[in-house]
Amino acid sequence: MNFLSHFRFRASRRFRVLGIACAVVLLAASAYGFRAVSDNPMYIKISKSLGIFGEFFRQVSNDYVDEIDPLEFVEAGIEGMVKHLDPYTTYISDEDSEEVDIITTGVYGGLGITTALIDSNVTIVGITEGCAAEKAGLRVGDRIYSLDSTVVLNATTNDLRKHTRGKPGSSVPVRVLRSGVRDTLSFVVVRQEVTLKNVTFHGLIPASQEASAGSAKSGALGYVRLERFTTGAANEVREALEQLRKQAGTEKKELQGWVLDVRENPGGLLDAAVGICELFVPSGTLIVATRGRSNDSERRYVSRRPPLEPALPLAVLISENTASASEIVAGALQDLDRAVIIGERSFGKGLVQTISALPYDATLKMTTAKYYTPSGRCIQKIDYNQRRHGIVKSQSDTSKTFRTSTGRIVRDASGILPDTVMLAQVQTDIVEELFRKNVLFQFANEFSGSRKTLPDDFSVDKRVVEQFYAFAKRSKFVYESPAYRKLLEIERLQQIQPLSSAVAAHIASAKQQLAKEQTQELEKQRETITDALHEEILERFYPRSTVIGKTLSTDGDIETARSLLVNPKRYKALLRQVQ
Repeated sequence: MNFLSHFRFRASRRFRVLGIACAVVLLAASAYGFRAVSDNPMYIKISKSLGIFGEFFRQVSNDYVDEIDPLEFVEAGIEGMVKHLDPYTTYISDEDSEEVDIITTGVYGGLGITTALIDSNVTIVGITEGCAAEKAGLRVGDRIYSLDSTVVLNATTNDLRKHTRGKPGSSVPVRVLRSGVRDTLSFVVVRQEVTLKNVTFHGLIPASQEASAGSAKSGALGYVRLERFTTGAANEVREALEQLRKQAGTEKKELQGWVLDVRENPGGLLDAAVGICELFVPSGTLIVATRGRSNDSERRYVSRRPPLEPALPLAVLISENTASASEIVAGALQDLDRAVIIGERSFGKGLVQTISALPYDATLKMTTAKYYTPSGRCIQKIDYNQRRHGIVKSQSDTSKTFRTSTGRIVRDASGILPDTVMLAQVQTDIVEELFRKNVLFQFANEFSGSRKTLPDDFSVDKRVVEQFYAFAKRSKFVYESPAYRKLLEIERLQQIQPLSSAVAAHIASAKQQLAKEQTQELEKQRETITDALHEEILERFYPRSTVIGKTLSTDGDIETARSLLVNPKRYKALLRQVQ
């Protein structure tokens, strides 16, 4: 889903047949040396390249020692070509054409699960709320042993999709392995039409009197969690804002601001991003512009309707995996000084993809432009054109400065830099390693496996944390800091070039001390680990929306947002600060 799209489908049968005919004629003409109708060097190169490709394909298909499947051969060639471009330009075969509908509409027929290979096992890592898998009793952390009597425990995502996707109303027998349960568990899951929500949670957050040093009025903040950008995203955000305003009125609470959370949101449709920005900025405001290869390709996206929330303070939460359409929203609202941006520097994807139909129900998703925020900056971090020519560096090495509406300095080519950082404890490398090695995930599986429910007031106490530390030790979790890895490297070098006994003794002592400090680091991160464990365990028993609601009170980014939004002077000063 990590793409922006003008969403052009040339999908009628007449155009498909024409496309096939044109491809055949062009290949044939090139193969037999037909002269290009233009002396344009680009056309000459195209004609020459197609000629070489056509003859190469003919000879290999006819004379290679083993029989070649022509379709697989061509698709392998296409995959090789797109790998030469950028990660977002992809070829989608007719077998995977349903993926286009999921990306654009968020609707598909299936079980409502997201899987990943963890320790080489197909494992459920997400369950769509209200869908077939949740109704049947499947859980996050379950390892799928078989589907339709076919063992899929070590299957690839594509192989698994053949069994999970299907016509709504059809059923599929599922057997899973669950930690703490000795035998496989059997379920019969009825496929249904799954609609992925863009807004997965919205609610009111109490305003903290302490955070504003007495300046806040009694009231609340409206919180909206946006996890993707499909066709209905803007309408879902609009409805969430309207419902929260109505709820605040019913509960006699004064709304003091909004929190739009796009952390970990990989993006989606460009039009959806524009529609969301329209909710907060005046009509006629430039939101984003796109520019392709040609000089006349610029397209400007301007707000065309009055805003729903033109003035109430707004905070946008971002993370390092906030990308694409999410960065358009964050970048536009930052450039227009309409919101404060809180969290981590975003991913840095400033490329636009267009979806086009190919013959035989195949699809091309191709990068056709870059997007530019209102200040004129493009936040694309990696220059893939330079990379193709052997220059490996990020554009941030040569980034330029731009100015927001009030004159604040922002930079291009490096993602969106927050206006302020979170107040909570910064996550350290050791916690990131616990996530990366799935230690937290696997402990939550073990802790939850034999439990059918959790008490409503469940919390991770000291006893649970100690159980986790014992589990990490039992799992032989080892964290190697950069300094520790350097010492290991020096020890390996000693085998080639021995060091003096004194130096070797110092290295061994330093290694021992670092190992001790790294063990102590787990204890230093007890609070962060406690919060992470709490969320992981809740994921096994509750829908996503409930988990989000139960973890808001310990969210450092939200606390930072609250401290700004309930203090108008501080909020306005941050937006008007000229550097």
